[in-house]
This record gives sequence, structure tokens and C-alpha cells, in this order.
Amino acid sequence: MNQSILLSISGKDRPGIVRDVSEVLLQADANIEDSSMAVLRGRFTMMLIVELAAGSDVTALKASLAALEQRTGLSVQSQVLSDDEASMIPQEPDCVITVSGADQSGIVFAVTDALADMSVSIADVSTRERSGVYMMALEVVAGEHQQSLSDKLKAVADKLGVSIELHALDNGVM
Repeated sequence: MNQSILLSISGKDRPGIVRDVSEVLLQADANIEDSSMAVLRGRFTMMLIVELAAGSDVTALKASLAALEQRTGLSVQSQVLSDDEASMIPQEPDCVITVSGADQSGIVFAVTDALADMSVSIADVSTRERSGVYMMALEVVAGEHQQSLSDKLKAVADKLGVSIELHALDNGVM
């Protein structure tokens, strides 16, 4: 039976990290199914869900990942997913929310608090601050809450003095 494993990998950014990790996974007969990667202030981070082929050894994969840590200075954490977690099909985002304005404490909390109050799930979030301007983009699953969410986010924008826009996606595709 195949096993799904969540990997969290981070370290000082440099060319070749993705190659090094994917080589170890290829040699272990692990297929990358989902991934997210980013560089934050010179630190590379990636999260992956990989599927280990039937008959492949989780212990051998973990040993290969430990050798990768020693060779590259990366930090690797792994977790075997339950069958329920591995078979979960995530909902597709149907909206993108953009936030921009003067950088201040509490923007992330205020926006995500409004989303949580309306049971809106966040699929992805990215934030940046450049020259005092704060920018955030969120992919969310709003469903039938789109209009009321737009109204709620307008109130948040007014309170914080920032711009918040809600963009509906066609059929969950950007």
C-alpha cells in the first residue's frame, strides 16, 4: 500500500535546494503530489506531500532525508499521514482577497478574524512589506458567503485604513 508523507524542509536559500530534495525523493521512489515553496528573508522553506510507492521503506526515506540534512544543512521534518488525511481532497479557492496599505500591527488578525467568523477557509496566504506598504493576498473558499464577505471586509478596511478587494474566480480557476 502507498504511504503519504508530509515533509517540511527549510534552510538558508541557495541554488539547487529543490534539485537536491527532489533527487532524494526520486531515489526513494517517492512522488511529489503537492508542494508549496517560498523564500522568506533569505530562508528557503518548502512543504510537500509525497507518496511513497508500495513496497518502499519509510525508514529508508527518513535515513536519506537525514543524510540530506547532514550534507546540505537543511532542516527536514517528516510525518506519515493517516489514510483519511492522504485521501482528503481540498476545496478549490473561489475568491482572491488582496489587502494593501500602510504597514501596521493587526492586519493579518483583523482580516483572518473576519474570515473565520464567516467560516471561510483560507487555501493560501502570502504577505509582503515594501517601503512601508503592506500587501497580503489570500486565496479563500467563500462559497455562498461572497457578498456578505465583501461587506464584512469593507468594514475591516475602513477600520484599518487599508484597501481590501475581493475578486471572484471563475469556477475556482485563476
